[in-house]
Amino acid sequence: MNKQELQNLISSCHAAGKKTAISFCSHVPQEILEAAGICSLRLPYVDGVNDSASQILISNVCPIVKNVCNVCEDPALAEADLIFAETSCDGKKKMYELLSDQKRLYFYQVGQGADREYVRPLIKSEVTYLIKELKKRFDIDITDASIRKAAKLVNAERESILNLMAIQKSNPPAAWGGEIFKALEEHRMLPDIKDRIAANKRTREELLAKESPVHKSARRILVTGCPMSGVYSKIVNTIESNGGVVVAFENCEVLKSAIRHFDTENEDVLEAFADCYQNTACAIMSPNTIRFDLIQQLAKDYQADGVLDVTLQTCHPYTVERDKMMRLCKDTIKIPYMAVETDVSDSDVGQLATRITAFMEMI
Repeated sequence: MNKQELQNLISSCHAAGKKTAISFCSHVPQEILEAAGICSLRLPYVDGVNDSASQILISNVCPIVKNVCNVCEDPALAEADLIFAETSCDGKKKMYELLSDQKRLYFYQVGQGADREYVRPLIKSEVTYLIKELKKRFDIDITDASIRKAAKLVNAERESILNLMAIQKSNPPAAWGGEIFKALEEHRMLPDIKDRIAANKRTREELLAKESPVHKSARRILVTGCPMSGVYSKIVNTIESNGGVVVAFENCEVLKSAIRHFDTENEDVLEAFADCYQNTACAIMSPNTIRFDLIQQLAKDYQADGVLDVTLQTCHPYTVERDKMMRLCKDTIKIPYMAVETDVSDSDVGQLATRITAFMEMI
């Protein structure tokens, strides 16, 4: 997504009589925003925004933190009604405190201990606070019934993403992984959740209707690690132009968030939120077992020949976790593993090509 597309999205939401909420992380409960009738715009990465981060932050900060800072300070976001400052990444949550416009910010606290008893009450209390905040700011009433209705739609969107990615389980995979990721990026720009669901289903049908462009000998790569939106093109293009094909993206934008499910039949909707969002395979969790269980399952389901772990510079949770991921792939899954560190510039394209090509040849 670029700056102009973001401005157009916000304008189209307002033209439809809806408020807009901006979030940068999959920990933010989409069911609440959908139940409130708010256009929820999740922005993994935005191109073309003004560089404010260089004036506000130190230089050795994760490129996602810099981009979020730039987006929040850019005129493109001037008309947004609410900006979520979720406390997942340490760098990002402290960056939010430095932004010039604090009035539209809402700090959403994220639990970071998946196995701790306090996490479930924290999720439930944060959801309750958010409901109260939307009432206070916008005079919006959110009921259990509206949450259940919204959750069915959010579940349907997750299912549409899972079903689209699942076409890669065939041999050969039905499409290039880059096609699927690009389609999901484009669909994210649709403000109506029903349109996103329909677009995901349509893309799946279109790809399945065509003969697979992928050769059976292509190495099947499972991509994991940091959010990919700012770097997916150079990573995926290198894989898929050197004898490989991405069969699954475990990253935040695709499977990591899509595997969650909200139980609409649960009598206690707050318990349903806790069940759903505690099951997030994020590197901020300590100890983090969910991500590693997920990688094992995905490697099996998608018949992965290798795992490529993509980390962004100075993203400490994912970078430090690489050693554990390497041992999982070597000792348990028993498939090749390689980690690459990058940022959103093109300065390392040649180096990435050399390393990824060698990895493809090694498999």
